[in-house]
Amino acid sequence: MRYQDVHQWRMRRFIGKFVATKLSQTLKPTSFHNFFSAHRISIRTQTESMGKAYRQHSMEKKPLGYRDYHYTPLDGNRHSIRLLRLLPAPDNSWPIRCKLFHTTLENAPPYIALSYTWGDRSTSQPILVDSDNIFITANLKHALARLRPTGDEKEVVFWIDSICIDQENIPERNFQTANMRAIYQHATNVAVWIGLENNNSGGALQLARDLNACTSREEITALVSDPFKKPDLEAMVILFRRQYWWRIWVIQEVSSARQATVHVGKDAISWQELDRVCNILKEAETELHSLFYKHPSYIRTLTHGGPRGLQLSRFSPHLSAPPLFELLLSHKSKKSTDPKDKVYALVGISGSQHDFGEIDYSLSEREIFTHTAHHIITASQKLDVICVKQHERGQYNLPSWVPDWTRPPATYALVVGLHHHEPEFKAAGDTFADAQFSSDGYVLRSKGIVLDTIDAVGMPYKKRGAPSDVVPALEIFHDWWNLFVATHSNSLSSQAVFARTISCGIWEFDDENIYASKLEAIFALSDERLSGSDMLRLDPPSRSSTMGSSVGSLMEVEELFNEEDGEKIQLSTILSAGLTMNRRRIFLSKEGLVGLAPFNAMGGDVICVLLGCRFPVILRPTNGHYMLVGEAYVDGFMNGEAMVGLQGGGYVLDSFEIH
Repeated sequence: MRYQDVHQWRMRRFIGKFVATKLSQTLKPTSFHNFFSAHRISIRTQTESMGKAYRQHSMEKKPLGYRDYHYTPLDGNRHSIRLLRLLPAPDNSWPIRCKLFHTTLENAPPYIALSYTWGDRSTSQPILVDSDNIFITANLKHALARLRPTGDEKEVVFWIDSICIDQENIPERNFQTANMRAIYQHATNVAVWIGLENNNSGGALQLARDLNACTSREEITALVSDPFKKPDLEAMVILFRRQYWWRIWVIQEVSSARQATVHVGKDAISWQELDRVCNILKEAETELHSLFYKHPSYIRTLTHGGPRGLQLSRFSPHLSAPPLFELLLSHKSKKSTDPKDKVYALVGISGSQHDFGEIDYSLSEREIFTHTAHHIITASQKLDVICVKQHERGQYNLPSWVPDWTRPPATYALVVGLHHHEPEFKAAGDTFADAQFSSDGYVLRSKGIVLDTIDAVGMPYKKRGAPSDVVPALEIFHDWWNLFVATHSNSLSSQAVFARTISCGIWEFDDENIYASKLEAIFALSDERLSGSDMLRLDPPSRSSTMGSSVGSLMEVEELFNEEDGEKIQLSTILSAGLTMNRRRIFLSKEGLVGLAPFNAMGGDVICVLLGCRFPVILRPTNGHYMLVGEAYVDGFMNGEAMVGLQGGGYVLDSFEIH
């Protein structure tokens, strides 16, 4: 037996001392030969037994990151790295054995960079690095077991973050993190480990290959429409929803790769093939809707999930290094074990990679997130980043104008943020921010215009329950309409103001009758779902202006449908409005402005347009300064109207100190 296969010299020493001690206690030197002859002791059997006991000892649970291994510090060269030689094994039952060595990016041998998610961190398992244990997650151990060479194959060289970086050495972690993009760029291949085979993952990958082999739209639709392929499509949905796609670091790892291979257990497919699947399936969306009409989320997963969710920026997909703010917005839903990585994982692939400053894990989340907002404002000369805040103070005691990037994005809470509006709002026109910061960086001083002060607010709407439950939205609609109509006329123009407001400007029509039809659809559904309500009614709008128009009104379109289709339109109307109403409340100002503000806005809050900010904001006067409540939709002031008023002398420029 080869001792090195059972923890090498450590076990040899352990066994040798054990045997020598026992024999010396019981036998004289001259009786050794007789002892072995009489009892026929098998050294091999004893060794295997003790090896098994030693392996069992090594498998005892240890905290993740626990190690017997002692890291030798990297030298001062910023391109210094460690690489891991993954040694071959006859089969998967053998212990995983590796060797670490130092090199530089310039002198490194060909290596594979692993892209994976750590997985469950509550349990850990050992691997042998040189002659000592390092404890890693089960998911990483599965990856190493499947990717290591077997039999007579040569060893394979890898770079793996949790092993090749001394995670307890903060200075090393800082400069290795800053060097991450270069590490993945220099790799000959990036191995994307999705996880083990399950839920028909093999069928999903084979379907991906079949779709890539299609040469026409007809072949694609025929393949997707094949009822025998539906289980494979469902398996692809599950594959595209695996934990891997939600890890923040994989965006940089995959985008930096020269070549990437996706591994699911023993199966593999090129990244390019899997990435193309989303585009291919978009050509068969009609067929997908027929297959999954009861599960519309499946369709979005198939056309926008998986690899498509790792697109650098949804705002500027053509840029190789998008602005950091765009990356933060695009990937706010991604997860990281360390909250600081919600920023640090994106800096290296952004336009800020050279001027953001040092990556420093010794800083607090408060310091990092505040620095990030400061950097974005300074670099862009815009204040849009302050409008991403989620209205609550949060766990890091951040200034009110600093976003908490660990909070779920607006879309996660079934609410559409103003950043999603197309075309973009331009409340401050083409102005640039006039912003300064206090010496400690936690106070923002900016200039802008006061539009008015909030006088009255409606009930706040916070969506709870199933997405399909429209009753809460109808009840809030009821409350907001009663507040609005009590101070405004019931004319078509007023109905247009109200409809634009509850949709945050998404409903934008030249014909005011269409706004009225939108509201009528909601009122009709309210009659059915809110029996006995005291909702003030609409005056019947005139239809003459819609007759013969190319657009027509919603109600005219409804006449083409049966009663069931009419209810679908009513439901879709309130569901659409509910997305923009959620986590907001309607407000009326002292001078008659109407808008939607964050749900915690209140009377006395100030409605402002700050220079260099795409959206109006709500500020709360507090002890001689202001606190930012959040962004707002203000009907009639979303496209530079305040700046026109400033130039005409209707407004004056004020200064605001925001804490």
